[in-house]
Amino acid sequence: MSLSKKDTHLLLRLGFLPFGWAAERLQELGREAFVEEQLYPERIAEDSEAARMLKRMRLLEMTPRQLARVENGEGRAFYRLLQRHLVLHTRSRRRLAARLEAFWVNHFYVPAENSGGWLANYHQTLAARSLGSFRELLFAVARHPAMLVYLNADGNVKEHPNENYARELLELHTLGVDGGYSERDVKEAARALTGWTTHPRTEGGFYFDPDAHDTGPKRILGHDLPAGRGIEDGLQLLDLAARHPSTARFVSRKLALWFVSDDPPASLIERLAGVFRREHGRIRPVLRELFSAPEFYASAGRRLRTPLEFLAAAMEGADAWFTDEWRLLDTLNRLGQPFLGWKTPDGYPTQAAAWSGTSGLLARWQVALELTQGADGDPDGGWGLLAHLDRRLPPTATVEDWVAAAARRVWGREPTGKQRADLIAYASDGAGPERELTPALAGRKRGGLLALLLAAPEFQWT
Repeated sequence: MSLSKKDTHLLLRLGFLPFGWAAERLQELGREAFVEEQLYPERIAEDSEAARMLKRMRLLEMTPRQLARVENGEGRAFYRLLQRHLVLHTRSRRRLAARLEAFWVNHFYVPAENSGGWLANYHQTLAARSLGSFRELLFAVARHPAMLVYLNADGNVKEHPNENYARELLELHTLGVDGGYSERDVKEAARALTGWTTHPRTEGGFYFDPDAHDTGPKRILGHDLPAGRGIEDGLQLLDLAARHPSTARFVSRKLALWFVSDDPPASLIERLAGVFRREHGRIRPVLRELFSAPEFYASAGRRLRTPLEFLAAAMEGADAWFTDEWRLLDTLNRLGQPFLGWKTPDGYPTQAAAWSGTSGLLARWQVALELTQGADGDPDGGWGLLAHLDRRLPPTATVEDWVAAAARRVWGREPTGKQRADLIAYASDGAGPERELTPALAGRKRGGLLALLLAAPEFQWT
């Protein structure tokens, strides 16, 4: 199967590797219809293995009170969240939904250790709304105990307004640091949100305490909020922030950073922001514009996978899975991106400058070796890791064809020039491109060949 450069680029940015079901479906439907189908994941018949693995994660549906009755409930839920993330990014056919959920998790970021036991529920909340409207997402986040606890908003009372959440609401979630709000807006927003807290007996954990609310008049983002109100102050604040023109630009730029490049063209951001405003923050129309934009297709090879993205893609490329918790957590630590381990509310950086240091790249090369040569077919799970490379590198007649087919599956294109010659020399033991690919040769060389492909810049940059 031969994919065009645009088809390959689209698959890679949606989180697929360029082979198998996704490549076949894209060629069947065409790019526009393929994107449209991905925008409605509930219409896509899920991969049977992914569905089976996800079904075993019922622990994620428990409330904090239920988890408290399970031995190490929070810790087990955290690990199930990581497993779910990897299933969605390595086996699911609903890959755009997975990529977008990860985007919102990073945008409305809450570290694992500061969620007050609500982490799994918080992720489910974001997942259920990831393709809906930004306003709906914002309102759900503002009332979620995980965010309230993390940013100390659950203790925001009229006598001592706490500005933590109000500041991050304006700076990180909506308008952006240069979005035109003032310090007075932050203080007034904090007053508007007094009384927003948590309670273990309410549905969803949110509770508005009218006795803790500042009922005085307020002025926020150029709008007057009259005296004598209650929860309406906070609701109006969220509505003003969601509809603000700076929010359209800020969120659009972050989507472009996530799906396009570290320096998305201003022309693209303005068009996305225009769609965002016109569609009242609905996400699907913004994504339609993004994935049809010439600037999107011109960005091929200009976005470095984050460590977590690299690990998921490499796992899919090697048909690998971690069989022990310690090995997976240690791998992410060595790659420099522990799952939900960023300490501040801005979330993990996505730009290449944060991840392209020498130590980080060396860690990626080591993980590429571990996923391939260190784990291939080991019945004991490779000390916590098991891979089936034979499923990823089907046999061919000659070494030349084998190398070309392997690169197409992992990179989306065949190697050329010296790179092609070097890979063939390795795979053929120097015998040249026409050497017959025997089962013995394939078994001896497949781990090293795939490790070289996964460690190459062509795999790191999409």
